[in-house]
Amino acid sequence: MKRHPVEPGKLVAGLVVLGVATVYGLDAAGEWDVRSLVPLMVLVGGLCAAGLVSALTYLTRRTRARTRARPPENAPRT
Repeated sequence: MKRHPVEPGKLVAGLVVLGVATVYGLDAAGEWDVRSLVPLMVLVGGLCAAGLVSALTYLTRRTRARTRARPPENAPRT
């Protein structure tokens, strides 16, 4: 199996959606009483956080790629 890059933004989004689904499931089962707007706000906030994590991951990977591609300053020119 090929290795693939870790994508923390997708991990955060998945955990947020899983958490909101659990809250809705507990509410439907009658175990927990939640106002219907609260999980929606948590979902929107969590997806915004996932977008921020994805952007930071992208910037970090781009910066690392640029520093690795740049030759050392003391390297002899040919």
